[in-house]
Amino acid sequence: MAVRKNFCLWLLLTALFPSCGKDKAGGSANGGGALHVAVMQEAPSLDLHKTSTLIARQIGSGQIWEKLLTLNSQSGAEPELAESYEVSGGGRVFSFRLREGVKFHDGSVMDAGDVAASMNRWIDSYAAAREMAGDSRFTVTGDRGVEIRFEKPAVTFPEVIAGAPQPAVIAPAEVCAEEDSRGFMKRYIGTGPFRFSQWKPGEYILLEKFDAYVPYGDPARGVDGWAGYKSPGVEQIYYHTVPHAAARIAGLEAGRFQVDYHVDNDDLPHLARLPNTESVTYEAGSLTFIFNKKQGLGADLYFRRALNAACGAEDILGAVFGDQWAVNSSYMEETQPYWRSQAGKEHYNRKDPDLAIELLRMSSYRGETLRILTSTPGTTERGVLVFMQQLEAAGIKAEMTVVDWATLLQYRTDPGRYDIYTSSFYSVPLPSLKLFFSPSFPGWTEDEKLAAFLGEFNAAGSREEARQAWEKLQAYSWEYLPVINVGHFSQTHAWDKGVENLSAWNGLYFWNAVLKKQEN
Repeated sequence: MAVRKNFCLWLLLTALFPSCGKDKAGGSANGGGALHVAVMQEAPSLDLHKTSTLIARQIGSGQIWEKLLTLNSQSGAEPELAESYEVSGGGRVFSFRLREGVKFHDGSVMDAGDVAASMNRWIDSYAAAREMAGDSRFTVTGDRGVEIRFEKPAVTFPEVIAGAPQPAVIAPAEVCAEEDSRGFMKRYIGTGPFRFSQWKPGEYILLEKFDAYVPYGDPARGVDGWAGYKSPGVEQIYYHTVPHAAARIAGLEAGRFQVDYHVDNDDLPHLARLPNTESVTYEAGSLTFIFNKKQGLGADLYFRRALNAACGAEDILGAVFGDQWAVNSSYMEETQPYWRSQAGKEHYNRKDPDLAIELLRMSSYRGETLRILTSTPGTTERGVLVFMQQLEAAGIKAEMTVVDWATLLQYRTDPGRYDIYTSSFYSVPLPSLKLFFSPSFPGWTEDEKLAAFLGEFNAAGSREEARQAWEKLQAYSWEYLPVINVGHFSQTHAWDKGVENLSAWNGLYFWNAVLKKQEN
């Protein structure tokens, strides 16, 4: 049965992607050829200032787009489009000197006006940066200089630039000013090693090598995290949209794809039997249930606490992620040990229906049906079904609506549609970059005490002060519950051994990838 299933998938892949893999043998260790990558979903846009969708970052960040600063493997900020930067005024003034001769994909040379326009559009688009900056904005200080002056210290600002989930990418000033009816950029023109070439909706996004790319860093050191020397080794990268996990792994096995970017946990045993593949697994993020706090059941604090008391993390995570998960009350992943905190752990993973019933009596709940919104593809709906069983034990009725990811992104902006929605939040270098803390992010966390703790974090005069503020913020979050942070999950990427020089750190990137010449 398994053989017949994979053969059928192979026939389907051949029909859907007739050219995929044919030029695989055209590459060599010296560069060239096309790399075919299977991804599970399509991005709403590659305008990274305005979308937090992970797949958009994984395609665009560091490949199409670059930033003033980016992250090294220790989650420290390093210059990328900046040649250097200085912090002065007690952590209030940030001055950047730009690299010289950097070209955009349209052939124009990046200048300080482009950088200031891009950074200010990013601040206006990204709530965490906007809340940190207040009325402060970037100004031009010369042909190769920009700066921003804050009213209060902001010692973590370099890490915000380097690692925000809505990245601070740089584009020409005129591109920043041209937006479509949705408010997204009309053109994707960056400075990265690959340029945007084509988007066939529902099929693929094509990137092509940027021959005029100006690398930075030390070739001998290579890439450290997301930072360092990049030298594109393939001519093209196709990101194929393949929603079904079985089709992705079958395509990898058949040679139709060289990379399966999102290996489903159910397919890990199959992956282990493929002799010509390699893979990497790491703790990538957290599964969360996000409350609609603007109206409805989720706006009631004691109802939120009742749901959290009923929640049993192990059963939910196991249903969604197989054995690729970890129970931990920290909001931050193990890749960020400095910010790893157990504050508030007494409220985590209670799985206590009696306590939930007691908290329900203190709430305004009167038997209404809880509306849970979740997305497909993936296995999150399995976890929601387990959660619904846990809620039923506490006397809470619930229903689940399953939509595709693009529809969930649309629905979650309407507070009349749901009480909870599900989302996975991937690792970020700072706790303040968790999107659900923002009052403007769907879920609408509008709480004065939480905002005060977040403000204390952003205005900290040192990393140690910021860490102490984070301890208070996480402890309070487990009481206020902007979300239920169910637990952490791992991500697996797999690729053909004929692909070399991949960068695997908080994602899989292809800026230095090469294809080995295949033997006939």
